[in-house]
Amino acid sequence: MKNNPFNKILYHSFIAGACFLLFVHGPASSQTGAEAAASRVAVEASRMEDAQTGALPDHSRGQVFGDYIYARPHWLTFLTRVPLDLGDYWKTTFRKENLPGIGAIVTATGILIVSDQAMVDETQGLGRRWHIGQDSKQKAVIKFDSPIGHYRINIGAPSNWGNAMYFIGDGWVDFGLAAGFLSYGLYSSDNRALQTSSQIVESILASGFVVQVLKHVTGRENPYTATAPTGKWRFFPNQFDYANNVAKYDAMPSGHLAAGIATLTVIGENYPERKWIRPLGYTLLGILSFQMLNNGVHWASDYPLAVAFGYSFGRIAVNRGRTPLKKTSKNSSPNRIAFGPAVVGGAPGIKATFRFPQKN
Repeated sequence: MKNNPFNKILYHSFIAGACFLLFVHGPASSQTGAEAAASRVAVEASRMEDAQTGALPDHSRGQVFGDYIYARPHWLTFLTRVPLDLGDYWKTTFRKENLPGIGAIVTATGILIVSDQAMVDETQGLGRRWHIGQDSKQKAVIKFDSPIGHYRINIGAPSNWGNAMYFIGDGWVDFGLAAGFLSYGLYSSDNRALQTSSQIVESILASGFVVQVLKHVTGRENPYTATAPTGKWRFFPNQFDYANNVAKYDAMPSGHLAAGIATLTVIGENYPERKWIRPLGYTLLGILSFQMLNNGVHWASDYPLAVAFGYSFGRIAVNRGRTPLKKTSKNSSPNRIAFGPAVVGGAPGIKATFRFPQKN
């Protein structure tokens, strides 16, 4: 494998599950008391130098990638930020300048509802002609009994092309990518990868909350359980009935697509130099969208809201997880020489820093 960080991230996606425990507990500290004190002096020296010279923050407080500073996330950051994301979504979405976008989503959804049945019928016809399976059940490849509760656990994998296309939207893919970024970030002390991992989970949880609320409110039938063309809507259904027959109520909107768009948005925003990420991601999500019509899990009109939720919460998570660089103004003239404390040979001292003027 070439020495390419992003290739390593993809590789780690397949081996990273156990690293979650490391992320939870964090690396153990091996500093002695004297070393810890020296480290604090060094950090304070860096802080004073930055304040006097206008220098960028160092890696003790964040790492610079492109035009952003990435701090190391805490082990529950992905969870504690969800309520903040929900609040931000409410405040930023329903603004006057966003009304055209909201109108476009509502219009697209309405147009698709009218043609939903015809689109599902045509898609399933194509699936039969192309020999793409319409079942969504995976073949169990690992089976074992749970030590708690005495029930059988089956871990499945795609067994045909139809399964494989639907598997793109399975949670294993999204969380597997998050685990890959987590593993690589821990291994390489890469804050951008760690933030990407945290933001993927954060955006999936936040968008998933809104998606589930709407599913429980709209109560729309899936195509394969539909008792009427385009499916019946049972607004505010009895929640016991919902739990006993989920497929009759949970079509609108698509949680699979919302999670996929959120994951793609987070990765694409944090790695803009990888130009292939978005084209590949949108192609895969297009294949998923086709298959969800083919196997009768969703209607096409379930998609516009899902895309909007996934993209919005992905952007919110990214913006909260990184800080834009504050570039020095051309008219500013920061001090060229600065003094501050330092650690020399384990002993405290004083250092002087001279900053040469930069050419524009």
